[in-house]
Amino acid sequence: MEHQEETLLKVEHLCQYFKMGPGRELKAVDDVSFDIKKGEVFGLVGESGCGKTTTGRSIIKLYDITSGNVYFKGQRICAGTRSYKEAIRAARTAYREKIAALDKQKKEEIEQGADRAQAEELNKKLRTEAEEQYRTAVLENRKLIASAKHDQKFCDKDHAEKVVASFKEEREKALAACSSDEERKKVEKDYKTRLRVASHERIVNRIQMIFQDPIASLNPRMTVRDIIAEGLIIHGIKDKDYIDEKVYNILEKVGLVREHAGRYPHEFSGGQRQRIGIARSVIMEPELIIADEPVSALDVSIQAQVINLLNDLRSELGITVLFIAHDLSVVKYFSDRIGVMYFGKMVELAPSDELFAHPLHPYTRSLLSAIPLPDPQYEKQRRRITYNPLAEHDYSVEGPTMREITPGHFIYCNGAEFEKYKEELGL
Repeated sequence: MEHQEETLLKVEHLCQYFKMGPGRELKAVDDVSFDIKKGEVFGLVGESGCGKTTTGRSIIKLYDITSGNVYFKGQRICAGTRSYKEAIRAARTAYREKIAALDKQKKEEIEQGADRAQAEELNKKLRTEAEEQYRTAVLENRKLIASAKHDQKFCDKDHAEKVVASFKEEREKALAACSSDEERKKVEKDYKTRLRVASHERIVNRIQMIFQDPIASLNPRMTVRDIIAEGLIIHGIKDKDYIDEKVYNILEKVGLVREHAGRYPHEFSGGQRQRIGIARSVIMEPELIIADEPVSALDVSIQAQVINLLNDLRSELGITVLFIAHDLSVVKYFSDRIGVMYFGKMVELAPSDELFAHPLHPYTRSLLSAIPLPDPQYEKQRRRITYNPLAEHDYSVEGPTMREITPGHFIYCNGAEFEKYKEELGL
């Protein structure tokens, strides 16, 4: 696939925790890492409540992430600070323990007859070294915290400044190439509009989201035209004729007609509402669309239409898609790579064909065993696999980590399980 090697989105150790009262929190997403290549469809699957939607909402900055980093086109757009704060606390604890150990060692040496002055001099030297290490660790992590807070808050501003600066360079070159005052005025007018739009540029605008519930995500008091055009208006575009033409073109692209622009969401069916939601996302010309279960609330026939529409838009506009769903049959058809989530953790990640051909994690096998097929004979013999993490895993000695078992195929396991999976694959 074209641009397949260019990484568009990179998620590193993403954690999203929610407070549930004094001293309690819900780890909705816990240390999830993956990347999405430009032009591909990355499927994110798992049962309800596993953290799929929270992952998507965290990427698009609807939530402030607890820890980790999210990079879009090489620029950090989301950054959490908890890991750095925990590193400072760990350094402080280690420093106190080391000081206590040094004092104890000095006392024992003196009791055993060592020279008090030499013991105290050595103790002072070692205490100074430990204090210097502690201060260095604290300063480094405080710098990381400050950088994370800046990127979290000002990534859009930094991006807009870069875009404006590049447009100004283009304008100077275009003006230098003009041969008449009339041509120069035309260039100035064109770039004035472009600079105004560029000043409203936000890097997160390059990411759009299609929400799961098509009616709850649409404002019932706004017409279809206003709903779809809202992003353009916020973006600084004021030309009404341009906006109307853009809305009409997008409506036709998603299978609706121009007459629908003056209607309200309640006048449409579920499939048509979802098309309006897709149109609202696509009109901003995003590079990444996060599709949060876009077909789960629709009839089967409408599901196929919406999936085919997303496929067509992907081919025509070159859009990259993060496809969130729990219907594995749909994900297999639509996705290039698939990540499987369970209880906030990514437990397996592999190319679509590889995952269905060689599922390794017990939870992945459980999900695949639940896929029904329109074959009565097969359904009579189909054996449903139940996943019980307490029975399947023993992490009392060694905890699990993400490990690459074959190129591009990652699994969440410990060393013993990893060797077992390698034997199953004949590696």
